[in-house]
Amino acid sequence: MYVWWMLRDMAGEEALKKALANYRPNQDKEPSYVQHLIEAQTKRDLEWFFDDWVYRDRGLPDFRVESAYPRPTVGGGYVVTVTVQNLGDAGAEVPVTLRMEGGEVTRRLEVHAKSRASIRIEAAATPHEIVVNDGSVPESDMSNNAFKIDGASLHK
Repeated sequence: MYVWWMLRDMAGEEALKKALANYRPNQDKEPSYVQHLIEAQTKRDLEWFFDDWVYRDRGLPDFRVESAYPRPTVGGGYVVTVTVQNLGDAGAEVPVTLRMEGGEVTRRLEVHAKSRASIRIEAAATPHEIVVNDGSVPESDMSNNAFKIDGASLHK
């Protein structure tokens, strides 16, 4: 069930519905048939996802925020560069949430197995914390998913 949930988050509900509406049992002759239906709707290469989650059991990802670098912007606010490391053997597209004074912003980031990926997130107010994964992606260790932003780094 998690695989379908993650595919819906990655592809979008409408694209997934259209892909499934295009399913024809008589054309389903190879393991990648459904993958190709979804890719046709999303215009994304999902081979890595199906390889890690469907065709092989690679285990679970283990995300951690490796670093967060906030920089003030000219017009006020901040741009925070966040690097997420995946210590696990399966990749996923995972939500990254920047918590700041008065709210939060969430963006999605694709992080493959045993790799890193970075994203820049704009913050309208002082950023305080980054959290990777809201529980929508199963992972082996969620104890390392939060990263406090050091107040000293906000004034550089």
